[in-house]
Amino acid sequence: MTTTDPRVRLLAETMHEVARRKATGLPAWPGLSLSDRDKAVAEARLWLAAAVEAGIAPPVDRPTEDHEAVYVDEQGFLYGEYRSSPRTEQVYLLRLQWVDDMAVAKSDLEQQGATLRLLGWSA
Repeated sequence: MTTTDPRVRLLAETMHEVARRKATGLPAWPGLSLSDRDKAVAEARLWLAAAVEAGIAPPVDRPTEDHEAVYVDEQGFLYGEYRSSPRTEQVYLLRLQWVDDMAVAKSDLEQQGATLRLLGWSA
């Protein structure tokens, strides 16, 4: 059950848990046969690939060396990747915070052709 994207197994397990809540007779993930887990992982891999292709999930790999990652944590806080110069293996994250600035209407951005994707919610 080898995957290159760590989100695949998480998606498979979560999909199974959601199904298990609806059909209480299903065993927990560890109780599934290896064959059933492999099938679930294969299906999750397809769903994740479709989500990436649709633009609602980011690709797991950096598109180019010039791209920096943006992360959202479980509390909804956003972090921007900050890589050192010269480049090292260590990656630092800078918490992104709202500051008083001139707000732009979302509808105006969309009318100008911007495609906005919801990453999560911040409290």
